[in-house]
Amino acid sequence: MSVDLRRRARLFRRARIALIALVIAYFFMPYGVQVAIPVWLLFLAALGLEVEFFAGGYLQLRRGHTATPTADRGPQQRDLSELGSWAWWDDDAATVLPAPETRRFHWLQVVEAIAGVALVGVILFYASRPHGWDAVRSAGRARTENILSREASLIAGHPVRVGCDASGQYVGYVQDADGLAYVGGDRAYLTPSICNTLYQLAVKHRVPAFSQTARALAVLGHESWHLQGVRDEGLANCYGFQSGVEIGVHFGLSEGTARAMMREQLATNASDSGSNAQYRVPGDCHNGGAADLHPRTAGFP
Repeated sequence: MSVDLRRRARLFRRARIALIALVIAYFFMPYGVQVAIPVWLLFLAALGLEVEFFAGGYLQLRRGHTATPTADRGPQQRDLSELGSWAWWDDDAATVLPAPETRRFHWLQVVEAIAGVALVGVILFYASRPHGWDAVRSAGRARTENILSREASLIAGHPVRVGCDASGQYVGYVQDADGLAYVGGDRAYLTPSICNTLYQLAVKHRVPAFSQTARALAVLGHESWHLQGVRDEGLANCYGFQSGVEIGVHFGLSEGTARAMMREQLATNASDSGSNAQYRVPGDCHNGGAADLHPRTAGFP
């Protein structure tokens, strides 16, 4: 096998590995980068790499650029003089032996090329399929928003509408918030991720993950209290954790599970708030405290 062909094969093998790594890394890039780079462009890059590999090699052969053969690693003339000339090292045998290796080499490259393109295609196909809230049909979305609006209206004390902001205009990546509500108003927005979690719970009766579900319930409760007229973020959190228990029960959870979820949210409130001190619950947010919505009951939140 020629040195140039082996070098070319190694170069394209590394390029395939780098391209697959790029495809995987693509799905961990910021949302803005993913929007700017369509997934089909990555597939075309993989396909173009293989076309270049085979077309370039074919053109080289047609032009007579078959590269420099490898150095002869057979016995040297001194060895032949001392040990004799074996039929194994005859010129005819030497020209016949490399042929099977050449064929195996080319078939290996064909398999690698097909596997590389197929792997990139499978990854991109799976990733480009609708996931989360995008995979929910319009009827399921409408039903979910109606259920969320009903729960929020019970807390707000007047009819309100909760929408799932699929466009990201109000909440999401840019605003860095899971929800938004107009204080004392009749409109609130939740991120698609929060909506999907609540859809799985209220409509499909599934609990995607304990903490994830707890967070979604707390966000709905928090925004509902803003609609009720509570402006203070920390107090809205305190009330939202308590109302999250009732919301969870309405969505199919047992009271014990719903309460455990909200207790987790209360316990992690300080760390979740980070530098945003306004989201930390007030000091009287405890059983029997001034922020206890049900001071006559022992359970809190």
